[in-house]
Amino acid sequence: MENGFAILLGLSMLYLASTSRIISHIRILVVQGILLFLICLLGYKHTPLLDIAFLIMETLIVKAVVIPWFLYKILKKTNANRDDEANIPHFYCLVISSVVLLTGFVISNCMTGMKNIAPLYFGIAVSIIVISLWLITIKHKIVSNVIEFITMENGIFLLSLSVAGEMPVLVNLGVLLDVFIAVYILGLFVREINKEFKDLEVSHLSKLKDYE
Repeated sequence: MENGFAILLGLSMLYLASTSRIISHIRILVVQGILLFLICLLGYKHTPLLDIAFLIMETLIVKAVVIPWFLYKILKKTNANRDDEANIPHFYCLVISSVVLLTGFVISNCMTGMKNIAPLYFGIAVSIIVISLWLITIKHKIVSNVIEFITMENGIFLLSLSVAGEMPVLVNLGVLLDVFIAVYILGLFVREINKEFKDLEVSHLSKLKDYE
């Protein structure tokens, strides 16, 4: 069952690559948080109670509720509804992302004989990380880049699950703290940029400079 949720997690990246509506991107973060929660809940049934509590906080509360809510508040204040001006049309984004995801499945199939590694998790996690990094390079809206940064962290979370016999709480805690601080700082940064410019194009960053 958890393998099916992992596949859905990978497929969610295809939807992320194919749509320009930023509100849909935020909804994908909610879906990914819930899927990660279900993957861990079903895959680590004998996990200690403390680890389960941390799992609920990290995936279901922070990833599926707190961070999407924070981004939604930013979206309402900045009115950045769409990211229509990507360097590559969304159809080609979907095709390229599909190829990357398919490559991840091929990698997982080639690793089926390896011990202490969950091949499917590993292949999908690598695909999510690669797709997220690639989308960051072609998207123009700062909010979109923040969202792709979070999906990349979700891929790192799944990658940590794939290479550990039990839930690596310390690793996930460190990553979660980093991403929470990064999202908070980027949120403040986006609000300040929005005060100076009418939209949130990444190209405007080149116009910023200090004045004495």
